[in-house]
Amino acid sequence: MVRGTAELQRPVPLYMQVVRQLRAQIASGELGEGERIPSQREMMQHWRISMQTASKVIGALKTEGLAIPSVGRDTIVAPGAAGRIAAASAGIARADTEPPQPADLETRAYAAMAAAPAEVAEILGIPAGRRALCRTETRMDNGTPVSVSVTWFAPAVADSAPRLADSKPLPAGALAYVAEATDHRVARVVEEVAAVSTDQDTAEALGVPSGSPVLVIRERHIGTSDQVMAYSDTTVTAGNWRARSYTVTGIR
Repeated sequence: MVRGTAELQRPVPLYMQVVRQLRAQIASGELGEGERIPSQREMMQHWRISMQTASKVIGALKTEGLAIPSVGRDTIVAPGAAGRIAAASAGIARADTEPPQPADLETRAYAAMAAAPAEVAEILGIPAGRRALCRTETRMDNGTPVSVSVTWFAPAVADSAPRLADSKPLPAGALAYVAEATDHRVARVVEEVAAVSTDQDTAEALGVPSGSPVLVIRERHIGTSDQVMAYSDTTVTAGNWRARSYTVTGIR
């Protein structure tokens, strides 16, 4: 079954619009590693494009390392495709806004609409108490929580990226998925970091005694229009390193 919006818009090249939809499906996990990518004929029927355009779609995905040939005439999602999308998205943002996690970490996700606290509402530029999409992701190391991230999304972002509302992990990361599924791109990140003692609720989520030392990272993800796209609050237990990679620009 072919997924994705069937209506394509000009003047963006038709093949690139299809590539973008398929990238978004890979980034969200809707198309997982090893799953079959729609055939040229299926693309022609679903998006009403020519065989030449469908061939360009397959070629572009292969060139980007997102697709590989399989047994027979099928093309499948390449191993590590979601990670490549995440890395490309981080490059566009000029900073690694969602650093890759060690392969042995499991991510558990929960998403729901909730009334935004006053501080969060002010950051997102919405009225206090207005409902907004909130994603909570807990990363586990052999069944033990090592971090909890709570991310609130601006309504315009959440409305245009529906899989953010799914209570399951997004293989390439939430912001990489947003970048592929919408016109929203992270241009810069404002980060605050502090070592604090954990409160009761966070301690329970992490399975540590209340008052335990933790690292708290607060991030404002700001788009190209200078509007806050998302606000995240991540708490990491002591002894767990969090890698960050930044691209430095403007140095003479």
